[in-house]
Amino acid sequence: MRRLPQPYAMLISILLVPLLLGVLGDWERVRAQGSVAEYTAMQSSLPQQVRAMRELGARDSTASVDLGNPETVYAPALAADMVEERLPSVRRSLILARVQGPLAWSVIGGALLALICGAIGLAAAQIAARRAMVSRDALVTSFAALQRALPLVLGGMVIGLALAVVCGVLFELISLWSSVTLSGGGVKLMFAGVVLALVALGTAWSAIRALREVVALYTPQPGEVTGRAVSVDEAPALWRFVQDIAGRQKAIAPDTLVLGLAQGFYVTEQDLLLSPGERRVSGRTLYLPAPYLQFLDEGEVAAIVGHELAHFIGEDTAYSRRFAPLYAGMGRALAAMHSDANGLLLLKGPLQLADHAMERFDLAVRHWSRLREFEADRLGSLVSGGRPAASALIRTAVVAPPVDAVLEDAFANPPEDDPDLVAMAAQMVEEKGWPDIRAYLEDVQSHPTDTHPRTPERIQRLDVALDDALLETALRAPRDGPRPAGERLIADWQDWCRRLSTDYLAEARDAHARHRQFLEQTAAAVPQEAVTLYNNVGPASWVQFGAAMLFLAAGAAIWIFRQPIGLGHDTFELRLVIGAFVGAAVIFVMGGALIRRGARTPYLILLPETLSSPQLDAPIAWRDVEAWGVAFGTRFGLDLVLEDGVALPRARRFARGTAVRKAKRLVTIGAYGVRGMVVEDFRQLIESYFQAEQARRALAER
Repeated sequence: MRRLPQPYAMLISILLVPLLLGVLGDWERVRAQGSVAEYTAMQSSLPQQVRAMRELGARDSTASVDLGNPETVYAPALAADMVEERLPSVRRSLILARVQGPLAWSVIGGALLALICGAIGLAAAQIAARRAMVSRDALVTSFAALQRALPLVLGGMVIGLALAVVCGVLFELISLWSSVTLSGGGVKLMFAGVVLALVALGTAWSAIRALREVVALYTPQPGEVTGRAVSVDEAPALWRFVQDIAGRQKAIAPDTLVLGLAQGFYVTEQDLLLSPGERRVSGRTLYLPAPYLQFLDEGEVAAIVGHELAHFIGEDTAYSRRFAPLYAGMGRALAAMHSDANGLLLLKGPLQLADHAMERFDLAVRHWSRLREFEADRLGSLVSGGRPAASALIRTAVVAPPVDAVLEDAFANPPEDDPDLVAMAAQMVEEKGWPDIRAYLEDVQSHPTDTHPRTPERIQRLDVALDDALLETALRAPRDGPRPAGERLIADWQDWCRRLSTDYLAEARDAHARHRQFLEQTAAAVPQEAVTLYNNVGPASWVQFGAAMLFLAAGAAIWIFRQPIGLGHDTFELRLVIGAFVGAAVIFVMGGALIRRGARTPYLILLPETLSSPQLDAPIAWRDVEAWGVAFGTRFGLDLVLEDGVALPRARRFARGTAVRKAKRLVTIGAYGVRGMVVEDFRQLIESYFQAEQARRALAER
C-alpha cells in the first residue's frame, strides 16, 4: 500500500477493502447454508442409523459395522452407542450453523454499507468540488452540503467496516469451535480465536470512539489574542477612520477594534479571548498591529483596512462569515481525528476519504482566495489610491522582520524596565535600515485563513509600476514622510504603545515563570537520597534449581528402573550414569546459589547527579548521557550513550551482560531484570532522572 500511488491506495482502502469483505461474507453465507443442510440431514438420519444397527445386532450377533472406515469394524451394538454419542454434538453444531447465517449476512451488509458510503463520499466530493469552481456562492453552498453529509458518510463507513470485521471474526470463531477438539492444539486455536475476536471488537470500538470528532467538526473555538479592545471614547479618530472606510465601501463595519503587537492586520468573526483580562469579544473584530501603525502612514493603513473590510462586501460576505470558519473547523477536526486514530485500520479508508474531500476543495479555495484577494486589493485602493495601496504591500513586507526580531528577543529575554517595544523597532530600523527588499517581494504574506498571491502580482493588478519611485516611498525611513498613522489616529499613542508593550512583556514573564516552575518541578521529581535497585535474580535462580531437581529426578528414576533399562548388571556403568546426573544437578545448584548471592549486590544506585553500578569501575554523570534506552526480550539491560569527550567507565570482570563499546560510546549494564519493577516502571524511573538533569541544566543556563 505504501508503494502504491496515493490515488490507488485511497481507492483500495475506500472501495476494494469493503468489496473483499463482502466477498468474504458471501463465502461465509454459502458455508453456513451448507453446514445447516448437512447437520439437519445428520440430525434426522443418525437416529435411524442407531435403530438400524440395534436391529441388526439383535438379528445377527456376528455382524459388524465399519462407520465409514472399511479397515475398522465394530459390533452393531457398540457402533450404535458411538453414533448415538454424536447426536448432542450434531445438535450443537446445527444451532451454531444457524447462528452463522445471520453473521454472514451481517458481514455482507456491513461491507455493502461501507462500500456505498465510500462511493457516495467520493462522488459527493468530486461533484461538490466541481460546483465550487463555478462561483463563490457555489463554493459556500457546496461545502456546506458536503460538511453536512461527510459525518454521515464517514460514520456509515466506520460502522459498516466494524460490523463486517467483527461478524466475520465471530463467524470464523464459531467454525473453529465446531471443528476442533477441546484438547491440545484445539485449545490453542480456540484461545487464539477468542483473542482475535476481542481484538476485532476493541478495534471497532476504538474506531467508533475516534470518529466522535466528526460530530464536532465545525465547533468554533475562541481565539486567544494578546491585545486590548479600543473603545470609541479612547480613540474616536480611529473609529471615525474605520467607519468612514466601511461606509465608502458599503462594507459591514467592525463591532470591535483590537490593538496588539504581534501578527498583522486581519478581520474575523471568530470569538476572541483577549489578554490581559480574559475579556471575550464576539462579532466582527478588526485587529490592528501597533508596530505597523508606527511605520505606515494614514493612506497606507486606509488601503489595508479597506482591503480587510472588503471581505465583508457582496459575495465575499458569505465566504468570510460562513465558509472560512467551517473550512478551518473541518481542518482542525480532521487533524484531531488523525491524532486519535492511532493507526487503526478501520479508520484508514474514512480518513483518506475525508482528506480527499479537503484536497479537492483546496483547489477551489486557492482559486477563489486569489481572486478575492485581488478584488479586496482593488476595493482597498479605491479608498486611498493605487500607489498608497502598492506602497503598503511593500512596506508591510519589510516591516515584519525588524518587528518580529524585537518581539522575539523581548519574549526570550524580557527586560526589567518595560521599554516601548514599538519605539525599539523604529530605532532598530533607524540604525540598521530595512532588510533587502528583493528577499520579500517574492514572499507570500501570512493570513489566518487564506493564501495570498505574491506581492509583485498584486501590485501589477493595481496598475501601479514597481519602479524606483514606489520603492523610495515604501522604503522611507521611519521619521521621513507623513506622520505615522498611529500618532494621527490615536491621541495618546505613546501611552498605548507602552501599555501594549507592558502587556506583552508581562505575558512573556508569565510564560518564563511557568516554564521555570515546570523545570523546577521536573528537577525536584527525583529524590535527593540514593535509590538502590537490585537485580531480579529470583526467576533465573529458580530455573537453575528446577533444572537441578529434574536431573536428580532423572537419576532416581534410572536407579529405580535400572533392571528394565539394562543397567542392573553393570554396577560401574550405573554409578557413572547416576554420578553424571547428580553432578549436573550439583552444578545447577551451585549456579543458582551464585545467582542468589547477586541478590544482595545492588544493580544500580541512582542519585540526582550520577548513576553507578558495581558492574562498572566508575559512576556515570547524568549530564554526560546523550541518549539512553532499556533493552528487554532476549536480554535485559540499560543502554547509555555518552557524549563525545567523556571518559568511558570500564566493565568489571565477570559482570554478566555488561559491556562498554568504545566505538559507539555505548555502555550496557546488564541484569536479569529489576526486582519489584516491570520494564515500563523502570523505563519511567530512568526517564525521570534523565529529564531532571536536563531541567537542572536548563535552569543553570537561565
